Amino acid sequence: MRKNIIFSILIGILSFASVSTLMAQPKPHPRHGHGPGGNSQLNQVATYSGSVTEWAFNDDFVYDGLYLKTGETTLFVKFPPHLGQQIRSLGNNISVNGVLRYTPEGRQELKMVSVTAKGQTVYDQKPSPRALPQQESFITGNAKVKQMQINKRGEACGYILDNGVVLRIPPHIALQLSQMVQVGSTIGYTGIEKELKDGQVQAQNYKIVRSQTISVNGTQYMVK
Repeated sequence: MRKNIIFSILIGILSFASVSTLMAQPKPHPRHGHGPGGNSQLNQVATYSGSVTEWAFNDDFVYDGLYLKTGETTLFVKFPPHLGQQIRSLGNNISVNGVLRYTPEGRQELKMVSVTAKGQTVYDQKPSPRALPQQESFITGNAKVKQMQINKRGEACGYILDNGVVLRIPPHIALQLSQMVQVGSTIGYTGIEKELKDGQVQAQNYKIVRSQTISVNGTQYMVK
């Protein structure tokens, strides 16, 4: 009898503790912003007018931005590379509709919505799909390194050769080759030529090659 009483008391204590624990747990908060873009911030579009002081290009020497002087301020305007031909045709006095934002590196830039000049407006639209995929061109050659190509992070990312080829290589590979390949070195290479897409414009007439192998002093290294 006494054992049954003790057992009943223990069951009562455990039941009370379980209920107290459940009551103490915080209620789940309702989720907001279901669906695509639920956590996106609403950004205000503003208009900035001025003159282009400089055109910017990416590591493939394809135009993808410009510097717009508006009074006392100069803004960097980012645009998709396939719009380079249209935007450059507008001239240097333009108006840009866009959103000011900061890049992961902390730089301020203006993300374009549209660019207007001479009564024409270029909108940020996706490129038209190609009817047929481009054929890849396999390239092989030998040349002297004229200059190292440095990316925006200060890393070597390619070799500018004296035959007009820019041989693109991953930065970690360039670091490993830094003692063997320097300005003035003669190298052999194989790779795939990167063709310009519709609407893109190059700052300089280079042949961009994604390297697959590099040969230095008779030894070949895989790069890709």
